[in-house]
Amino acid sequence: MTGLVGDKIGAQKEFSIDSSELVNQIHRVFRLEDGDSVILFDGSGYDYECKILAGDSKSERAKDSKKTIDNKDRITFQVISSVRSRFMPMRDIYLCAAITKKDTFEWIVEKATELGVNHIVPVLAERSEKKSLNNKRLYKIAIEASEQSGRGNVPAILPITTLEDVVGLVKSLDNTKAIVLHTEGDLLDRGGITLSDGISGEIQPIYVFIGPEGGWSLVEMNLFHDSEIPIKCLGNQVLRAETAVVAALSMVVFSK
Repeated sequence: MTGLVGDKIGAQKEFSIDSSELVNQIHRVFRLEDGDSVILFDGSGYDYECKILAGDSKSERAKDSKKTIDNKDRITFQVISSVRSRFMPMRDIYLCAAITKKDTFEWIVEKATELGVNHIVPVLAERSEKKSLNNKRLYKIAIEASEQSGRGNVPAILPITTLEDVVGLVKSLDNTKAIVLHTEGDLLDRGGITLSDGISGEIQPIYVFIGPEGGWSLVEMNLFHDSEIPIKCLGNQVLRAETAVVAALSMVVFSK
């Protein structure tokens, strides 16, 4: 499956792409030819079976039936059918992850996308190793992870924010849950994080805070305490930031 995020397919019967990267993927990587079919998604929650047509337009197709696939800059498709994507996140999960080194944070974005996070919030923590991120690259990684996992949409990657700002936002929201992961927190029940209180987990947003290598600072922990955000731990062992992300999100995503 290949993504066309930003270019909505919708009810179109034919459409063209001129992204050199995507054209190269279809032409060189997948080695698809005129008449072959490919599954495309545009982030709308639908997958589209599309047929590669010859030529850049109806008139060009009449002139040269081999033109499009040999054109390195443009491919035209015919939409054959559309189906609802097999995987759409059911819970509105916000991953508030402290900024880590480049490779680690990119890995976090990839795995969070696969697990169904809808919003990734990079948090500037006191112990963050980096202070900046390449959001364009992170979004590309999220698109590729959506393709790989068969997901019908792509998570939003928000601008870097301070912990004070995102905690303040959580406090101002109604019908929202939040949880902080830290080694000094209360041990989570083995059954996972319970999303109850009479509110459906599919509707109620949840903010999951994961600290950097070295954990949240004392000042940050006090901020969570003062804001009455529960602090939990996954066990007595010390986890790397990226391991904590996968473990915590798995409990949130698969809890009932």
